[in-house]
Formats: sequence, C-alpha cells, structure tokens
Amino acid sequence: MTVFADSGYHGASMNDVASTAGVTKPVLYQHFHSKQDLYSELIDDVGSRLSSIVVAAAKSANDPFTQTVAALAAYFNFVEKNQREFKLLFGRGAAREEDRVNGPQLVEKRMAEVAEALLDELNQNVSARQTATVAQAIVAMAEGVCRHWIAQQDDRIPADELAFEIGSLIIHGLSGLAR
Repeated sequence: MTVFADSGYHGASMNDVASTAGVTKPVLYQHFHSKQDLYSELIDDVGSRLSSIVVAAAKSANDPFTQTVAALAAYFNFVEKNQREFKLLFGRGAAREEDRVNGPQLVEKRMAEVAEALLDELNQNVSARQTATVAQAIVAMAEGVCRHWIAQQDDRIPADELAFEIGSLIIHGLSGLAR
C-alpha cells in the first residue's frame, strides 16, 4: 500500500512493491497476476473497511442528525488514522477510470450509497430525483474537506468537531432544498 500511496498507481512498480514488502517479484506475482490486480485488491480492502466503519457508525445513532454526524466522524477519524489509505483511495496518483482500475470511483459509489440511505432517513425536502445528486455532493464535500483538514497538521480541529460542523451544514443545507 505504501508504494501506491506514495507514488500513485502509475508511479508504482511491482519491483518497488516487492522490495517494500520484503519479497521477490516472482512471489508477488504468485499472489497477484498484475499491478492492476494488486491495486484493485488494496482498494477493495480499504474501501470495504471504510464503508463498514461509516455504516456501523450511522446505524449506532438514533436520529438523522446524529446519524449524519456519527457517519462523518467515523469517516474523518478513519482518514486521520489512515492517511496513507486515504491517499491511496483519493490521492492525486490514484488510477484513472480509463485504466480499468476504477477503485476510487467504486469507493465513492459505496459512500454515496451510505449517504443516500441517510437521506432516505432524513426525508427532508429531498426528492427521489435529487437523492443521487445530493448524496454524491455529500461524498465530494467530505472528501474535499478531508484533503484540506489533513493538510492543517498543526491547527487541525478534532474529527468529532469537524463532523458536527459538516453535519450541521448538510442538515441545514438540505432544509433549504426545494422539492
């Protein structure tokens, strides 16, 4: 993961991955047929962990606002503790869709599904037609906020405070949507 996170998909070589893992390149190819296979496996693993954490946090809360804040807090805490994983998923060196390794898009899709489920719970001024767009906007906002927040190493507010601020923005923003 380190090589992909630090070098990006295109900058990573299987030689570097094998060396970092402390194995030979043939051993690496015994487990993964290609760089795409390895990258896809990493993306799937990290994406599944992130999705599971966010879904569990949302389900642990009782009301829509608390669910939203809990989901965001789980997301932000994951990113803070797993910055390499975040960089792997959403860094500038992530594989492009034309590479047929669209892991980041799959993770964004999973997160949008979580957001859609929360929107269904909220049932606040969001039409069925708007739900997918609003869910994708929430995912993009969370991802963008994370990029900025992680860069604020010395002056970073706690993840739970950030989650409350962004959760409030989401809930109040939804109340202004016209059906």
